[in-house]
Amino acid sequence: MKKRLLTGLTAFCLCTAPSLYADEITDILNQIRQSYEAKDYKAALDDLNYISAKIQKLAAAQNQQLLPKPLDGWQMQLKDDGSQMAISMTGGGTMTQAEYSRGKELITIQIIANSPMVSMLAMAINNPMLMQSDPGSEPFRYKRLKGVKKKEGPNTEITLIMAGQILIQLKGENLKDESILKQYLDTMDMKKIKSELLQ
Repeated sequence: MKKRLLTGLTAFCLCTAPSLYADEITDILNQIRQSYEAKDYKAALDDLNYISAKIQKLAAAQNQQLLPKPLDGWQMQLKDDGSQMAISMTGGGTMTQAEYSRGKELITIQIIANSPMVSMLAMAINNPMLMQSDPGSEPFRYKRLKGVKKKEGPNTEITLIMAGQILIQLKGENLKDESILKQYLDTMDMKKIKSELLQ
């Protein structure tokens, strides 16, 4: 099993790592193999954890490409504030998010995939009784995606579930017109999100 893991990591890194990381990653993978063959498993595991963190960073950067570009007049700021670590602590998965601002208006868009939290939310969205328990929530559909919309004053939150494994959430604060959320949805490549993240 360990040999298959090492082989898989080697193939992944050689195919996906940018040139900036290529030498470092391949060098450490060689060290892992040498440690494994010498039965120095602790050293091999330490290096394996280091490589895993590097790959997670590369994957996070790749997932950021799935977020929409800012609409005219809006500013975009990618968020890399430990959210991936937080999602890992809740059972694993991937998370990427960004903030979009225009004056006092603020939209946060996040995509979470392959996390137990997504499965639980999907169950809640598909349960009418749970939906009715929150008077501020109502069923919502975007094309073929089912979800829920929650509104509180000038703040609107839209949560969509894709294939039971991917969550797309847009949180709008101080919005002059909540239709801007649908405009952002329209700019997102849903087919690419599904193909990149669905396991």
